[in-house]
Amino acid sequence: MTMKTSWLVCWQYTASLTLAMAMASMQASGAWGSRNHFNLDTARVAAAKGKVKAEYYLAIHYAKGDGVPQDYTKAAEYMRQAAEQGYAFAQNDLGSYYARGLGVKQDYQEAANWYRKAAENGDFLGQYSLGRACAEGRGVATNLTEAIKWLKRAANQGQADAMLYLGDVYFEGRQGSPKDFQAARKWLKQAAAHGRIGALNNLGVIYELGGSGIARDPKQAVKCFQQAAEQGDDQGQMNLGRMYQDGAGVPRDPVAAYQWFYLAAQNGNGIARHYQMQLEGGGPLNAGPSLTPGQIQQAIWQAKAFSCALAAKVSK
Repeated sequence: MTMKTSWLVCWQYTASLTLAMAMASMQASGAWGSRNHFNLDTARVAAAKGKVKAEYYLAIHYAKGDGVPQDYTKAAEYMRQAAEQGYAFAQNDLGSYYARGLGVKQDYQEAANWYRKAAENGDFLGQYSLGRACAEGRGVATNLTEAIKWLKRAANQGQADAMLYLGDVYFEGRQGSPKDFQAARKWLKQAAAHGRIGALNNLGVIYELGGSGIARDPKQAVKCFQQAAEQGDDQGQMNLGRMYQDGAGVPRDPVAAYQWFYLAAQNGNGIARHYQMQLEGGGPLNAGPSLTPGQIQQAIWQAKAFSCALAAKVSK
């Protein structure tokens, strides 16, 4: 998926993930340690003595409303206490509080300051967040070189969103820099291997267009679009529809094209709706001959059957 979503929405979405991601990371790495199985009472006692992991524990519980009423002001207070002692998880999370205005006044510059502290302490979420801030000039001066440095550090620690973002940076070209499909392919492949569906769509575009020493490969493009489409990505669905419509990498099949345009449009893709309208006999895009009503109904039935199968798969 290309970076067409507004910066603020993307930033807030990213910030909203950091708490859960930090928790998962801590649990996986044993960051709280085997001797730190707190409950709320013991955590309060330990926090009063300045124990950083107890402060972080309380911050998380107040943020989630777990065992206590949800209170972001108290969460931010405990998070700050832990962050000021150099605890990288807390530094990153405090940055996300400032980015979203949770328990503190929204302040992107302060958010970036805490992201930098976390990043310099080796936290991959802080590195990712700081990289994005540098790339997009939120709270810091726009600096693509600095952004790529921090994004690569996060990606090299396995942070999949950093891989995806790096891929998009090279895929699109930023701040006057040329597109680099070789570098984009490298990072998008890694992001896709870590479950980032949007990476598959841009990989498909790279194979469809070719460039930067990558040969055009419509069949490989179709494979990428198909994988993205079958996981519900609207861009992948629209692009797979185009390939069926044009007979690029697959035999031409207007019914299959309509099926994928229909699904993409149902997922909010306006361009796909234009393609769909053209196959219905109208619309501004030259999408070839119209389908019969029977063919349209067949395509819609196929689309709905696919949606049901996808919903059943997701619910398992």
